[in-house]
Amino acid sequence: MKAIRKVAPRPGALEWADIDVPACGAAEVLLRVRAASLCGTDAHIYNWDGSVREMILSTTDHFRRPRVIGHEFCGEVVEVGRDVRGVGDGASEPIRAGDLVSAESHIVCGTCYQCRRGQYHVCTRERIIGVHRDGGFAEYIAIPASCAWLNDPAAVPVEVACVEEPFGNAVHAATEYDPRGQCVVLFGAGPIGLFSIIVAGAFGAERIIAVDTIAFRLGLASRVGAHSTLLSIPVLAGDPGARDRERERIVGLIRDAAAPYEPDLVFEMSGHPDAIDAALRAVRRGGKVILFGLPKQQAITLERYAEDVIFGGVTLKGIIGRKIYGTWARTRELVSRPDVRSKICAVITHTFPFVRYEEAFAKMIGRDSGKVVLRISED
Repeated sequence: MKAIRKVAPRPGALEWADIDVPACGAAEVLLRVRAASLCGTDAHIYNWDGSVREMILSTTDHFRRPRVIGHEFCGEVVEVGRDVRGVGDGASEPIRAGDLVSAESHIVCGTCYQCRRGQYHVCTRERIIGVHRDGGFAEYIAIPASCAWLNDPAAVPVEVACVEEPFGNAVHAATEYDPRGQCVVLFGAGPIGLFSIIVAGAFGAERIIAVDTIAFRLGLASRVGAHSTLLSIPVLAGDPGARDRERERIVGLIRDAAAPYEPDLVFEMSGHPDAIDAALRAVRRGGKVILFGLPKQQAITLERYAEDVIFGGVTLKGIIGRKIYGTWARTRELVSRPDVRSKICAVITHTFPFVRYEEAFAKMIGRDSGKVVLRISED
């Protein structure tokens, strides 16, 4: 089968390879991958940079052996392991050859302190498909049955099914606190930020304001439900005065756009230090800041931590992955809605045949795309 592998711990180093179809383990299902989407994590793996590189260096064999990458995908079941009784919460849903499934990319241990308390999404021994074991940028993949999530192929196209994993990140982030009737501000209108706009709107947010440095993404934000969009101007790191002025400008524009409301929920999806600082200054007293974006550097300086967070009574909440299986159940409910599916499809701006993966990576890394999808296999 054809697959894309990371062959060395350095920038680039992707290989279009012909490798064996994986065996299906007793507790696994073997999938013929239909479609896969590219994630910012894949870009970090490709560029070998940022906090993702540090995570890989600390938890894997550093890609000293070739590793098939990709963790956002869907596929058709072609084989079911002999010990598999079902999938989903409590393994209660039967699974059979021909079913269309999306994949939970985090494989959890089920026995650590967090797992025993139902916090599977922060498992201390989790392993990630496409990082710690071979991933979905391949014609076939074997995954634990516990990671398979059934779709209705009559209602959910493969392009939507393959982005349910990142859409689930947005479902987790945007529903951690009820957005109904709230004024929501979102920094970073990348794919998961755009998905978060969709989810917040679907759950009744009163006003949604999107902030980004890329006009193309703000156009998408308007299409999927943002009521106001604000273009932030990138500032050179060595000019602190200009950074302060831009931050004050954006925070002022946010407050104007929010009136007569105040920002109740602020989502920081970019990981940029300036956006994190601006998010803490924009949120109302007693409001909540949801932190999802991964910074490229490990250290983040908050200039007014006491004033903005402690004295302001602000709640900070970090978001990782999807709650298993609660987030997936909510995701299923949302993608069953035609209005939500149409907005998800609006975020998917480009699709490429599998063999043109290099073009797909270039498009994703550029500034004029939403979600980029690879068509791995056709009907």
